[in-house]
Amino acid sequence: MFSSRNLVLFVCFLMLSAGVRSQDLGSSNKLFRSPGKKSKSSPAPAKKAAPKKTIPVAAKSKTPAKAKTNLTANASTTAQKTTKSVSKPAVKAPANNSSVKSAPTAAANNRPPVAIIQPVKLSPQNNQSKNTLVKAEQPVNSEYDELFEQQIEEGNAARDERNYMKAEGAYLRAQSLKTKDSRAIYGLGNLYADQQRWEEAERSYRTAIELEPGAAEARIALSYVLTQPITGTNLSDRYSEAEQVARRAIELDPKNSLAYDQLGVSLELSGKIGNETIRAYRRAIELDPEFALAYAHLGRLLRRKGESNESSEAYRKAIQLSTDVPTMILVAEVMQSQQRFFDSEQLLRRALQKDPKHPTALFLLGRALTTRGSFDEAESVLKKSADISPNGFVAYMLLGSMYMRQSKFSKAEDSLMKALKVVSMNEKKRLAQEFELIGDGYLQNRKKKDAARVYRLAMNLDREKNALPAKLAKALED
Repeated sequence: MFSSRNLVLFVCFLMLSAGVRSQDLGSSNKLFRSPGKKSKSSPAPAKKAAPKKTIPVAAKSKTPAKAKTNLTANASTTAQKTTKSVSKPAVKAPANNSSVKSAPTAAANNRPPVAIIQPVKLSPQNNQSKNTLVKAEQPVNSEYDELFEQQIEEGNAARDERNYMKAEGAYLRAQSLKTKDSRAIYGLGNLYADQQRWEEAERSYRTAIELEPGAAEARIALSYVLTQPITGTNLSDRYSEAEQVARRAIELDPKNSLAYDQLGVSLELSGKIGNETIRAYRRAIELDPEFALAYAHLGRLLRRKGESNESSEAYRKAIQLSTDVPTMILVAEVMQSQQRFFDSEQLLRRALQKDPKHPTALFLLGRALTTRGSFDEAESVLKKSADISPNGFVAYMLLGSMYMRQSKFSKAEDSLMKALKVVSMNEKKRLAQEFELIGDGYLQNRKKKDAARVYRLAMNLDREKNALPAKLAKALED
C-alpha cells in the first residue's frame, strides 16, 4: 500500500501540477492567432494557399522564421489567418480554433491563472538546437512568397487538427523560406506552448520580439510563458520580467485587453493583490466587456481578498461568457487553481463535447478526476491527451502519479519513462522526485532490484539529491 508519506508527496505533486498551465487556446483568440498573410497597412485576411509547387531545397530546412500563430488550444477545423503584425491579444476567451491563447491559473497554492502557451518539437531530421534560425537569407520573390504563405496555412490547418508534428514541419519550412518574417517563429512558439514545452516556446517568442520589436502580441505571449511555474528556475525573477514585458506590451498597444489581463496575472503571481492588480483586470474587462477569462481572474483575486459576493458574481459572469471551447478551458483552469475541481469538470466536459481531441481539456479533466479518485476514467482521458500530444510532459507525469496512488508501481514507472523521453532541463528534478517515489514503493514491497533501477534513474536526473545514494545502497543490500 501507499505509505502516508508517499500519499502526502503525491498530493503535493497534484497541488503543483494543478498550478501548471496547460491551455492551448483556439485560433479565434486575439493573442495567439495563427499566423496569416502580412500586409503593409491594416491586417487583411490571408489569401488561400497557393497551388502546391516544388519547395526549394532551402525550404526543407527545419528552422523557424517569422510567424504569427494562435497560442490557444481549442482549434477548429479551419485556421484563421491574420496579418503580418501580430494580432491584438485580447485576453478574451479563445474560440474553437487551434491558435488561441489560454490563460493559465495557479492551482493549489493560490497562484493566479495565467495564459497558456505551449511548445512544439522540431522534426527528427533536425540535428540543430531547437528554435535555431537559419542564417542564410533566401531570395525573396513571388514563388517564395507563395510557398511561404502556403506553409503558414498548412501549419495553421495542421495545428487546428491537432497534428502537431505536421504543423511544426510546415512552420519550420516557412521559417527557412523567410527568416526575417516573424510569423513562422511566432507560430512555432504557439505550437510549443500548446504542448507546454515552455523553454522552446520562450526562445521562439524572444526571437519573434527581436524580429518585430514593435508588436505587442509576442510580448504578451512571452509574459505568459514567464508566468508558468517551471521547476528549476527562479520564479520570482521570471514573474518580475513577465510584469515588465506586459507593461511594455501595454505601451505598444494601450487598448489591448490581453496585455492588461496578463499584467494582472504577473502582478498576482508576484504576491501583489492590491488595487493595481484589480485595476489591471477591470481595465481588461472595460476594453472587452465579454472577456470571460478576465472575469475569472478578477473573481479569483476577489476571493483571495475575502470579497465573496463580488467574487461569485465575477465567476458567474465568466461562466456565462464561456461559450467557446478555449474560453471554457481557461475558466476551468482558473477554477482548478482554487481547488474547484467539480465546477471545472462541468466546463471541461462541455468543451470536450465540442472538441474531443483537445489535449489541454483532456489533461485538466484527468486532473480533476484524479483528485476525486475516479481513476479509471482519469486514466482513459490522460492516455488520450498523451496520444494527441506525444511530445508533452504533464500528461505522462500525472498518469505516473495516479498509478502510484494506486500502488501500481510498474505502470507508474512505464509512464515516467515516456515522460523521460520529452523532459526539459528544468523539469528533470521534478521527474527525479517521481522516480524516487516509485523506488520507495518498490522498496517497501521488497522489490529491491526494481527499486535500485529506479533510484539510478532518479540519480541521473538529479545528482544533487543527497538522499538518493543512501536509498540506492539500501536497495542493493543483500
